[in-house]
Amino acid sequence: MRSIGSDMDMSLLWGSKQHQQALACSRGNRTMRKGFKHGNRGGAMVWKPGCLLIMLAAAAPARAETPVDLLFDEQDSVITATESQRALGQAPAIVTVITEQQIRDMGAHTLIDALETVPGLGISYPQDFGTSNTLTVRGLKTTEAEKTLLLINGHRVNNPYSGSWNYLFDEFPLDDVRRIEIIRGPGSALYGSNAMAAVIHVITNTADGLHSSRASVSAGNNGLQRGHITTGNNNAEQKVMLSLDASSTHGSRLPVARDAVGASGTTNFWRRQQSGFLSYSSGNWSLFAMQANKRRGSLLDGTNQIDHSTDIAIRQSVAALTWKQEGDDWDAELRTDADLFNLDPNWQLYGGALTVRSQVKDLTLTGRGLLHYRGWKKQEWTLSLGYDHIRQYGVRTYNNGVDVSATLNHNRNAVRQVPALVIQNEWSPVSQLTLTTGLRMERYSDVGSHFSPRFAAIWSPSDMLDIKAMYGHAFRAPNFIELYSSNNPSIVGNTAIRPETVDTFELGGSAHDGIWHLDSNIYYSRYNRQIARIAPSPLTINAGRTDLKGVEIELRADVQKGLYGSLFYTWQTGSNSSTGQKLPGVPNQMVRISGDAPLPFDTHLHGDVQWTGSQQRALGDPRPALAPTWVADLAMRTGNPVAGPSASFSVKNLFNHKIYSPLATPTMSDLPIYERQFMLSLSYAY
Repeated sequence: MRSIGSDMDMSLLWGSKQHQQALACSRGNRTMRKGFKHGNRGGAMVWKPGCLLIMLAAAAPARAETPVDLLFDEQDSVITATESQRALGQAPAIVTVITEQQIRDMGAHTLIDALETVPGLGISYPQDFGTSNTLTVRGLKTTEAEKTLLLINGHRVNNPYSGSWNYLFDEFPLDDVRRIEIIRGPGSALYGSNAMAAVIHVITNTADGLHSSRASVSAGNNGLQRGHITTGNNNAEQKVMLSLDASSTHGSRLPVARDAVGASGTTNFWRRQQSGFLSYSSGNWSLFAMQANKRRGSLLDGTNQIDHSTDIAIRQSVAALTWKQEGDDWDAELRTDADLFNLDPNWQLYGGALTVRSQVKDLTLTGRGLLHYRGWKKQEWTLSLGYDHIRQYGVRTYNNGVDVSATLNHNRNAVRQVPALVIQNEWSPVSQLTLTTGLRMERYSDVGSHFSPRFAAIWSPSDMLDIKAMYGHAFRAPNFIELYSSNNPSIVGNTAIRPETVDTFELGGSAHDGIWHLDSNIYYSRYNRQIARIAPSPLTINAGRTDLKGVEIELRADVQKGLYGSLFYTWQTGSNSSTGQKLPGVPNQMVRISGDAPLPFDTHLHGDVQWTGSQQRALGDPRPALAPTWVADLAMRTGNPVAGPSASFSVKNLFNHKIYSPLATPTMSDLPIYERQFMLSLSYAY
């Protein structure tokens, strides 16, 4: 997953710091080693071509594309691992970066489309409750994907009610996404709760990098319709960008052989969504505002029976105001965020005998100050002080249209306050070694204090090899369902539960030579004090331990611009500490081959083939394991997406193979994931 020589403007990542980078070159310190894949390793000043071009770029007038833009592929750098720009091999984390160019080449339209291509990640349905997509990370699958953290432009969108993001943002549109950074492994030392198995950071285009206005329309099978528009202006004083997107589909109507009562039928997973964001910047100030609305049906109803009428409405509104100031050896940032989450589901239960409408609203107000300091003895310090005020209100319950909130409410109004302090140090005692230590300290007013340490050592014996050894401790605070849920026969909240934790050890290596790049890592994670419900009791408790371990290997080749490919292999296994049984419902092996090639007449072809290994059943389930499957995807685009007309056509599951996601109940059939899907998109940039 790599493209070289991208013709996209890189001002989002580099333009604002060119003079600072030039000073780093002249000082000859390790800032360039950390920030770029070329440059000085420390000690006496060494003039390399990368530094020379950076100095020239700093002296040149600002323009859409500078020499520094041409030096580095966007996939070779990452922000999320340290909250500062780092070369990928020098980032203290296992990272995958998906660039804007790759998103277009592969024909990905939603966040789920892109995440499926990442080693160790998979898309399926929850084991116990067939409602929507969930994310499997390194062999760990949960109902709400609550052990992963999703950031959009630095704003966390996991809601406090369920701790999840997948219900609303699984189909987040990618038309104006600049890059997606995925950290596999713990991230709580920087980002706090939920960053246990992965941190996914979606970075959108901004007004600073606006190339042109653009409009597109798309259509596909299953009644899929979609429209998108991007417009704005980019002048010297004020820069504005507006992005709007709307889509609808009646869903695949896939067959269900047996539901929880043995009935057959089809899924009812229709969706309608609208989303948009605004980017504004002037001087040191910037504003990001986003609105996402979604209505959808459900694969099965709330009791795993054939669904006819479930209607789930979700809205989330975000605003983030940021002030930044940069010096020669320091950067400072002040930021305030507001987030309003509104959930209004009308669930069908018992095949239609009962409908339950369970409303809830969560308002989160956040303030943060951040300081990076690089001016002392080959060290960079990061200090961050933040405060979250979370208020849950408007909690109401209706049974068959009757308001029963006074006696049978599903949850309760609540307040959570979270002050947090982050301290991180990156130190290069010798030119080939970087040590990163960090600690996040925070106190939840309802569940107590938590400390999240991290440590990483990166040894670079040559310009072509980086070796990483890392440890991280992460946690997830109980969500409001787990704390306060009531009057529900399957979920009972418990205010005595405490955060669940994970300790992860990772050893990774990255080697690159010419057109080849090889990344590999091994990991071991121990999840403790897990928040769970042990059947037949509906009470939420801290129970048990899960151990996960695995290997991830990815080989990439960049032959020339537009001609590149990759191969990844993952092996993963997990077991429950109390039973010793391997975790059910997740494959222990995956292989994916991807390739991209330029064709005549400004056309590009992309192909994927993924093989997924068998998936075990739960202890006591007499059904055989799910057999291995493979699926092929194809995408083709033509024209220049940033100037004039362009078109793209994509097909998922090209050969229409039967692919199932396992459900845990032995009397039920497994759920088909998707049939062949295709989409045609027409776009015009002006």
